[in-house]
Amino acid sequence: MRRYLWLLIVIALLPVQTYSQEQDTKTFSQEDFLFFVNKYHPVMKQASLLAKTGESTVRNARGNFDPYLYGNLDQKYFDDKEYYNILGSGLKVPTWYGLELKAGYDQNQGVFLNPENSVPADGLWYAGASITLGQGLFIDKRRATLKQAKLFAESTKAQQEVLINDFYFDAIKEYWKWAETWNQLKVYQDALDLAKVRFEAVKQSYLLGDKPAIDTLEAYIQIQNREMNRNESRLQYQNKTLELSNFLWFENNTPLQITDSLVPPLFSNLDISQTVIYNDSLQTILENLSQDHPQLQLYDYKLSSLDIERRLKAESLKPKLNLNYNLLAEPQGGDYADNFSLQNYKWGVEFSFPIFLREARGNLQLTKIKMQDTEYLQQQKGLEIRNKVLQYYNEQQNLLTQVNLYSKAVNNYDKLLQGEKQMFDAGESSLFIINRREVNLIAAQIKLMQFISKYNISYNGVYWAAGKLYGN
Repeated sequence: MRRYLWLLIVIALLPVQTYSQEQDTKTFSQEDFLFFVNKYHPVMKQASLLAKTGESTVRNARGNFDPYLYGNLDQKYFDDKEYYNILGSGLKVPTWYGLELKAGYDQNQGVFLNPENSVPADGLWYAGASITLGQGLFIDKRRATLKQAKLFAESTKAQQEVLINDFYFDAIKEYWKWAETWNQLKVYQDALDLAKVRFEAVKQSYLLGDKPAIDTLEAYIQIQNREMNRNESRLQYQNKTLELSNFLWFENNTPLQITDSLVPPLFSNLDISQTVIYNDSLQTILENLSQDHPQLQLYDYKLSSLDIERRLKAESLKPKLNLNYNLLAEPQGGDYADNFSLQNYKWGVEFSFPIFLREARGNLQLTKIKMQDTEYLQQQKGLEIRNKVLQYYNEQQNLLTQVNLYSKAVNNYDKLLQGEKQMFDAGESSLFIINRREVNLIAAQIKLMQFISKYNISYNGVYWAAGKLYGN
């Protein structure tokens, strides 16, 4: 954590929207940037809520298996008579395998009480069970809901990875665009400083009679042109700095802003050969896409959830057959359990079965169609992801070649410029030609900055397309 203390101090400073080479600066690397993104950004905190949502969903589904108390009281008084007073209360305990345990107490009385509701004067205890033997024996709505909730809880991790993977890539793209504008600004600033030095040298030569007045004008025009380029580049850098600051937060949801005390790395100091993705690494990424990519994992979770739904719908093809059995006992003596007898019981059976099963067969067929549709979508998504990985890989390889070519081109342009300067000092060249050489060199340097920025984005793009940017 100590290595980030200076970052906390510098970033928290008030922004100074000016560029100064004399100002003390510290390099703000991609690693440092992503540290703040990962630790403090609200989107990362939002992603962590997905896991809590999954846990809450499972807890909600488990509530279907919670034991519950029940009770009802029904009374009728008329013409100074107690027609009936029916009291029923008890406890039910749902279980996993379609078995529901229950125990209760009934106390009923009244002049016109229905004979089937008659119980002893002190009431009647009962204990028993209800079991599903047909439809719902292997799976029912409660069990299906809980299984789907558990799958959803597991899928929230994949959803979290998708969200973070996309967000990381957005942040990294902004970082390298910011780094590109700063390196370009430095090129224009160096060119402006060089033009000012040359103008002073040409002016002195004019005063000494060695150069014509027109050369001083041309040298001064170069200062004006390069100052305009520098100002435009500085504006781009300032705006990119503000855009990148959108990703920077600190404790207590405090937004931060990058100051001029923080600068990106110099592209001339980067060794991109250390970040090249070679073909063997690419093949490993492609082979593991179906297992590793969170978006494809989400399709697996969806298919598993639909399979549970299919099993539930298939269960509807069976007849309903429910069996209820209760042992009865009078509340006499201290131990009510001794009063229960196999001779005193109440039982019943419930049976129903639709003749044509059109609703059940229709629902089952619809679920199978959903599963087939999801499989097609997964196959298409898998192909798109694979091609996206290859696209960024090809782009990375091409940009690597471009960077190497333009690095050599910049060196060659610089050699041409140095040679032209020697000829100019010997009186064999002109200021116009030197300026042309410098313009070509600056253009090549700016192009090289663009290629390096795009290369770093494409390198991270391979891992983003593979769904592994956050872990990588």
